[in-house]
Amino acid sequence: MSGNRCLRLRSRPSGKIAKTDFEVCNEALPIPGEGQVVVKNLLASIDPTHRIWMNGGKAQYMDPVNIGEVMRAATVGTIVESKNEEWPVGKKVFGFGGICDYYLGIPGITMLETCACETDKDVLATFELSFGGLVIGLTAWHGMNKIIDPKEGDVVVVSGGAGAVGSITGQLAKIKGATVIGIAGGDEKCKFMKDKLGFDFAIDYKSENISDKLKEYAPEGITGYFDNVGGDATEAVLLNARNGMKMALCGSISEYDDKWEGIKNFNMILMRRVTVTGFICLDHMAELADCRAELLKLKKEGKLVVQEDIREGIENYVDVVNLLFSGGNKGKLMLKINDE
Repeated sequence: MSGNRCLRLRSRPSGKIAKTDFEVCNEALPIPGEGQVVVKNLLASIDPTHRIWMNGGKAQYMDPVNIGEVMRAATVGTIVESKNEEWPVGKKVFGFGGICDYYLGIPGITMLETCACETDKDVLATFELSFGGLVIGLTAWHGMNKIIDPKEGDVVVVSGGAGAVGSITGQLAKIKGATVIGIAGGDEKCKFMKDKLGFDFAIDYKSENISDKLKEYAPEGITGYFDNVGGDATEAVLLNARNGMKMALCGSISEYDDKWEGIKNFNMILMRRVTVTGFICLDHMAELADCRAELLKLKKEGKLVVQEDIREGIENYVDVVNLLFSGGNKGKLMLKINDE
């Protein structure tokens, strides 16, 4: 082990994230205390919530990343030094290690659990950050199975339908017999939703009027809505909701630049008696084992399509995370930090 590259937040972004908002620092390796370990990061999950964590306001579900701190991120890594018999050297772990080469693994705090790839050799390390992880897999699984819970004949809309969470969510709805309408940006992503994911309809928000298309595809109204995006997509869905629609709200990426405007037709929640449930994956970790078992079974049976997009290099973090907001990524976005 040599030095430790750490990406530290230097200023809070205004609009698009800039490279000057961060600094790559070369630092000493962490020194573990009793019961602690040192973890070498292999992969980091790059998620829309990173943009929220960069903001300074308290209107978020976790504390923001403070100026000067290492940028927060869920990671998969390997223990390289240990002062804890239950967490030996060589074990792969999942935690919130951040964008850095090495971090101090504190069980239950920064290091949360052993990777599934330790026990199931058919599972890749990406599983924890992709469809089998709490950020992606559990969010999709809980929102669809526990909140929307579609039945045969229901009509479910997924905003961000070609993304990491949305793609899984829509497929789960199809498995339950629902008609699925995905919203995404660009012809390529719309073709992906229909041809690869099996969605019934796809709406390109960049070139089509969302509300007009929803009227065409769901003339009797929408029964379930999984919202990753907020903004215009959500307003269009509310205008086309059937009475009693269930809405699982897990994200509003269209407003993550800290310039929130909110929903203009909020009154439609009353007019259509919509049930809105906001949720985050950390509240439902007790369900993770059931979620993983179901999604892994579907994947092995060829019933679940998963797309992953792995980029490389701590120094490229800003360019990579901005892909989420430009639509430049294809599938679950991850950053490779080190080789095994």
